[in-house]
Amino acid sequence: MKSEYRQAVELVIAQEAKLAEAREIHEEAVARVTQTAEWISLNEASLNACEDRLAKLEVKLGLKPQASG
Repeated sequence: MKSEYRQAVELVIAQEAKLAEAREIHEEAVARVTQTAEWISLNEASLNACEDRLAKLEVKLGLKPQASG
């Protein structure tokens, strides 16, 4: 009976360690997703600014008619 009890206790300890590791991995993954979303947002904003600048230059150089409105 003591052997069975010891095995059960060891199993609980092992499962707690696995759960702690899984939580840590999850937290790191969530942080990476958040950081990646921020990078995407910044890159989209930068791309939009570049596209706006290009459109203005195209109009200025007569390469593209100016949009009305």
